[in-house]
Amino acid sequence: KIGRRLIFGKEMQVVKNETLERKKKIEKFKESAWKCVYFLSAEFFALAVTYNEPWFTKTRYFWEGPEDQAWPDQKYKLKLKGLYMYTGGFYTYSIFALLFWETKRSDFGVSMGHHVASSLLIVLSYIYSGKMSKYSGAEAIASCSFILFVFFFTLLRLVYYPFWILWSTSYEVIEYLDKEKHKLDGPLYYYIFNSLLYSLLVLHIYWWVLMLRMLANQIRAGGQVSDDVRSDSEDEDLHED
Repeated sequence: KIGRRLIFGKEMQVVKNETLERKKKIEKFKESAWKCVYFLSAEFFALAVTYNEPWFTKTRYFWEGPEDQAWPDQKYKLKLKGLYMYTGGFYTYSIFALLFWETKRSDFGVSMGHHVASSLLIVLSYIYSGKMSKYSGAEAIASCSFILFVFFFTLLRLVYYPFWILWSTSYEVIEYLDKEKHKLDGPLYYYIFNSLLYSLLVLHIYWWVLMLRMLANQIRAGGQVSDDVRSDSEDEDLHED
């Protein structure tokens, strides 16, 4: 009901036989609203858990400490385990949601690859508040949200992620790994997890290219956010409740 009111306005009366287009908008709004709630809560949860940790600002503490502990023999705090379960549960759910419930989009395979990798690595982001604004017709909010999203996506996933996180997992970890103690499992962890982490970077680049296309369309349209460039397959299928 809230979605209908935001999308169609106060004067819109709910009717039994809604048009296919209205159903699609409501379906996509519900998906974005649910993900917006998750990502917003997960962001606050993650900041509360990690902000005061030494590795929040210095990546070398990924691998050494606290005290004389060193990767991969470090003990994890209960609150950090809780964060892992919270985000891991969401991405595990997302695999099944993408298969059975959510609107099919042209990047289905890419999204599935991302959800699988994310279920193992626990990554998070936010875009869905902007998409909700787009579906409800609030173009000014949608435009601002999309520009902010592209900026922070570029900063965090294409700058910070590869040049800080991947650099640390690729090179810095080697300095702190006890190679004598972990002759077999050390390299195994190193290559498996780095393969997953780098696969995410490839997916980030793919989505970044799509964002640039949308941004170019937005500029040509005088600031109005264009339709989701992944939406070419959304018109072909609509999931019924």
